[in-house]
Amino acid sequence: MSRGVFAGGSGAAREASLNRLVYENMRRFLGNNPSYSQTIIMLHRALFTCIAVASPALVVAASSVPMEVKTIAYKGWLPYVESGDARRDARINHRIFLDMAEQPAPARYSDGIRKPKEQDGLQGSSDFNFEVLRNDDSVLAIEVDAEGCGAYCEHYSRLYNFDAATGRLISASDIFAPAGGVTLQKKNLAERMAEYNRAIADLGKEAVANRQKKGIATPWPQPWPEGKQDAEEGYIKSAIGMYEYCLESMRSPDYGKYYRWADTPLKIEDGSVTFLYERCSNHASRALDDVGDQAVTYRIENLAPYLTAYGKYLLMRGPQAAPQAEPYRQVLQGRVGQAAITLLLSERYGDGSLSGTYFYGKYRKPIALSGKVNGNVIELTEYEGSDTPNPLIRATIKGDTLEGQWIGGNKTLDFRGACQEFCV
Repeated sequence: MSRGVFAGGSGAAREASLNRLVYENMRRFLGNNPSYSQTIIMLHRALFTCIAVASPALVVAASSVPMEVKTIAYKGWLPYVESGDARRDARINHRIFLDMAEQPAPARYSDGIRKPKEQDGLQGSSDFNFEVLRNDDSVLAIEVDAEGCGAYCEHYSRLYNFDAATGRLISASDIFAPAGGVTLQKKNLAERMAEYNRAIADLGKEAVANRQKKGIATPWPQPWPEGKQDAEEGYIKSAIGMYEYCLESMRSPDYGKYYRWADTPLKIEDGSVTFLYERCSNHASRALDDVGDQAVTYRIENLAPYLTAYGKYLLMRGPQAAPQAEPYRQVLQGRVGQAAITLLLSERYGDGSLSGTYFYGKYRKPIALSGKVNGNVIELTEYEGSDTPNPLIRATIKGDTLEGQWIGGNKTLDFRGACQEFCV
């Protein structure tokens, strides 16, 4: 993994690209006749003059300052985004730091991050490192690696894909249409099952070669003569049994219930999207599993039939489009009474439950939340042991905005949390 400073192309370069694109489109429209060249230049200049006068924000967006991804030392290295848009940066940074470090991102890069206590971190996570997979004016994609330790230690990674214009977290359900998602799930499942079948076939060939090498005439997979055992063949049988169990679970009608489309990790790079799936084996049988984590990769142009309008906008530079407005999986900014807060919600699960974290801007101490959604009303309770009732947030969901009340002790205060504080 790389660490250090990563950045996309310069704003001037993107503006030059836009100029070239407009020029070429005008040339194609008017034709290649040399007599039209002066007309093209005049129209080109007039167009950008009109844009600058009528919509200065559009010109700024076209030549926006790229995001710079710096490195912060914390149990290894975590990414920290800086650009000319402080709200967008905060949204991205808080999402990563609340996930991985269980605390808000530093307000400024120069502040650094507080030293962790022994119990801090995601289930004992450490050895953080990261790689920037994509950084342009459409998508910022970052992969964070870590070592997680509970009963045992294992490597894991988290993929973060952000809308570069707003800092909004992108999920599979944002960029793939429902029907397209179903089709891709089936295609991905077929590819993954084929990989297991290939692994079983290869193991069978190894078993045949092993018997030939040892002069055993009994054909595979019949038992060895006289009940003899062979360590290598025992390993092969165990691995095949594990893969067959994986295939059996994949064929189950209930298999899809355990893999939510919105939660599918996506590795978004410049020309491709990869769907990632954790290995089927448990920790005890990991040594048998040569397949391990699975990945199914598509060229972006081949995904066009399955994309939403927003997906085409982000991945294929299609017409501007917005995602479905909802507060889940997003960092929201708002207030409790007059106090500024930042709130991160989880996905809404099938039973309507969800979790979250919020902190006051003044104190910057994360407070865990648990709750449930009923219709368009969300209730979140502070998840901390106390002899008194824990404060409650009861709010109405209005698109990607929450509006309601914070109720705690003898106080009832107005509450608001909005993606729009960042996204507009």
